[in-house]
Amino acid sequence: MNQQLIEARDAVDVALGRIDEIQKMTSNAKAWSWFDILGNGFIGSFYKRQNIKNINDKMSALQEDLQRVVAELEDIDLTADFNLSDTSQDLFLDVFFDNIVTDIRVHQELSDLNHELENTAEQLNIIARVIDNEF
Repeated sequence: MNQQLIEARDAVDVALGRIDEIQKMTSNAKAWSWFDILGNGFIGSFYKRQNIKNINDKMSALQEDLQRVVAELEDIDLTADFNLSDTSQDLFLDVFFDNIVTDIRVHQELSDLNHELENTAEQLNIIARVIDNEF
């Protein structure tokens, strides 16, 4: 068994686990987003923003995981640029100047991120099957 393939398969598994974790966090953030859209205001915005900060932290780790996969399998092209806007301006507009436009934009960004994560997971599952067939 090729050591590089074993390490690549391990890297794929780590990345898939991280994607699963982020998807759960995204679902939680979307729930708070709905809470915020339906008029809760400060509390919903605050917890949604906390979730987005945590998601961004995990997505940075996911990008490192994906770089490890690519490093182990030099001939694949797997790129991912995940990021949810979490600037001071976003915090101000979303929490302190709560408005429906910002709430809906953030909710859509969370939905888009979830779709990107699903696509990346699908690519990783294909890579895992190819590696498994090599064994």
